[in-house]
Amino acid sequence: MDHQQYKIKLEYGVAAVVLLVGVFFIIQAFTIETSRESIGPRTLPMILAVALVLGGVWLGLRAKLGKVGELQENYGFLNSDSKRIFLVIACGMLFVLTFWGFGYFAAVFVTLIAMLYTFGVRNWFAMIVGAVILAFIFQWVFMGVMLLNDPKGAIIDMRPYTNWITGAK
Repeated sequence: MDHQQYKIKLEYGVAAVVLLVGVFFIIQAFTIETSRESIGPRTLPMILAVALVLGGVWLGLRAKLGKVGELQENYGFLNSDSKRIFLVIACGMLFVLTFWGFGYFAAVFVTLIAMLYTFGVRNWFAMIVGAVILAFIFQWVFMGVMLLNDPKGAIIDMRPYTNWITGAK
């Protein structure tokens, strides 16, 4: 396979992932209760989710038309090994499963550690401290400031332990 065909196939893959993430977030946005206001709590999450879907469609069309640009050195997974590729995909799956089972805070914490490990970080203290700090910041920004929906985990509802970050009762 020539390098340009490789890049087109990779762009199709990226388009599919972006599109699927967008659809997932559209489904999640519909779990947010609406209000009588013209711009309610569902508006921003829905705009972001629809933008992801449109971005995925746009990337797919670019790949179909062959407008993916020149292949640069070390682009994508061209020089990567299958172990790293699997681990990156596994991190995405880990995020979705952790989000489903334990909620957003736990998903951010666990996935950040997994991604850092995947890319060679082995300082466990820094990984854990960084993951805790980032999870707190993301929880505060997205659930506290932006008032996004924080769905409960299907296995353990972590919201009673994280609501103090956002000021929720």
